Amino acid sequence: MKIIAKTLEGLEDILAEELRQLGAEEVIILKRAVSFTGNNEILYRGNLWLRTCLKLLVFVREFPVTDEQGLYNEIKKMPWESWMDVDETFAIDSVVNSTLFRHSNYISLKTKDAIADRFREKYGRRPNVDTLHPTLRVNMHIRENIVTVSLDSSGQSLHMRGYRKSQVEAPLNEVLAAGLVMLSDWDKKRTFIDPMCGSGTLLCETALLAAGKPPHPTNRQFGFTRWKHFDEVLWKQICDQVTENTPSKEKPYIMGFDISERAISSAKENIAAAGLSDWIDIRTEDFFFQEGLDNAHLVFNPPYDARLKEKDIMMFYQHIGDKLKLSFSNCTAWILSGHLEAIKHLGLRPGRRIKLLNGSIPSVFCRYDLYSGSKKAKWQQSDEKNQ
Repeated sequence: MKIIAKTLEGLEDILAEELRQLGAEEVIILKRAVSFTGNNEILYRGNLWLRTCLKLLVFVREFPVTDEQGLYNEIKKMPWESWMDVDETFAIDSVVNSTLFRHSNYISLKTKDAIADRFREKYGRRPNVDTLHPTLRVNMHIRENIVTVSLDSSGQSLHMRGYRKSQVEAPLNEVLAAGLVMLSDWDKKRTFIDPMCGSGTLLCETALLAAGKPPHPTNRQFGFTRWKHFDEVLWKQICDQVTENTPSKEKPYIMGFDISERAISSAKENIAAAGLSDWIDIRTEDFFFQEGLDNAHLVFNPPYDARLKEKDIMMFYQHIGDKLKLSFSNCTAWILSGHLEAIKHLGLRPGRRIKLLNGSIPSVFCRYDLYSGSKKAKWQQSDEKNQ
């Protein structure tokens, strides 16, 4: 099968590597997506294990059209009865980027009519639409006059892990959080810290990765489990391997803190829901009064309050930089920020800078290597040891 894995902008390379490790072939990086070929096992494992994927869409057909009637005719030709029965349900998702077709809702309506009419002509009745939990979710993508029809194997977006029971303002997307940890090249040994943890999404994704657990529970109802030719035996084997092949691992020290008691309460609830309470140490503390640590790995997304005056934001980032230099010697700090001017006020030079989208906000994810004393002194010490 040809399959399209959807992701967030900036995470394409990470997702491609995840797919290669699963055994996917013909992996091609696209914008906010990765295409590949694979069988049912790759499809099933991908939905369960991929940390930076939003959807897995199985390619069915591509064709050119010039008007709505042509679209209707081509959709009606397709053997929908081979993918679902008349007593089952379906739903249509449409993405349209075309000068010929301007309304995605209308495209969904024409597609729905074509599928329903095919069943009505063959069986004298038609399947119902269920937008929440359909047997078959059809994805329509139109770019100019080219229509791509795919089947959504995931169902709910894969960023919805199931552990978020509580949240504070502007929570981090789970797929983005997992991507940040993977982009930061954490070795799973150094102490991991999120010093402004909010509702704990970054901590949960870090602990899932460290524990070797999939980002989703095996009892999740993925879209493919409702398909007509779903291989239940294969799926059971894959789920059984999660239990059998996940050894007890030596736990790295993962800790999070936040100045907000409400945020910590939310984080504890989510961490417990994810079954990760034994993996994460979390507490209410102010980052700026936190005791320093040596040789730690920090990843965080400083809060941004739109009500703050520009001067206050700049000062806030300056204080973050001062605290990192003062208390976190020989550490690595990665900071995600959607305020591209404020991050310059950290007073630190990034060793790496990655462009990402946090929701609709253009952001940067920057690495800072923190030394005791100056970087020059650090290099001199290293040279002396090597001599």
